[in-house]
Amino acid sequence: MSRTFHLPGGSGVVVFSSAVLEYMYGYAQRSCFSREAGGQLFSSIIDRREVEVTHVSGPNKGDRRGRHKFDWDIPQANLDRETHFTEGRHVVGLWHTHPEAFPSPSGQDEKTTRQFLEAMEGTMKGFLQVIVGNKGTIPHVGVWVAQSGPRKSWIALEEVQIFGGS
Repeated sequence: MSRTFHLPGGSGVVVFSSAVLEYMYGYAQRSCFSREAGGQLFSSIIDRREVEVTHVSGPNKGDRRGRHKFDWDIPQANLDRETHFTEGRHVVGLWHTHPEAFPSPSGQDEKTTRQFLEAMEGTMKGFLQVIVGNKGTIPHVGVWVAQSGPRKSWIALEEVQIFGGS
């Protein structure tokens, strides 16, 4: 089942495909021996009110991973972006895991997200950061967006609640 999050100011939504979610959930740090995992998020459509995240990369063999640490294999991350771009997809964010039930971004998480956004050299107005928690059959997923512009911001996105009818 996909999950949808509101973008700031009613500007649209971000939809994570079930395949992307299942992939990230598979790396949830459920034991004290689990190491952080992470990668990049990709979408083929980035200029509409609905951004659908359909592909994910990482973790990669060259990443340095620990219980509370994730350092990128930068050359491989660059290659992942180039490969997805040649297939019509653009990087729209990052994902990683935390060893906590309801994860929140660290200062380093915010810094890394901003560095990726700035590396886009103005081609994107925002960049996602997704953190996967470690509890529950379906782990909690926190989603934030770093926005560029005169008032740089860091905003937690709220999940769209879907209510069933009778």
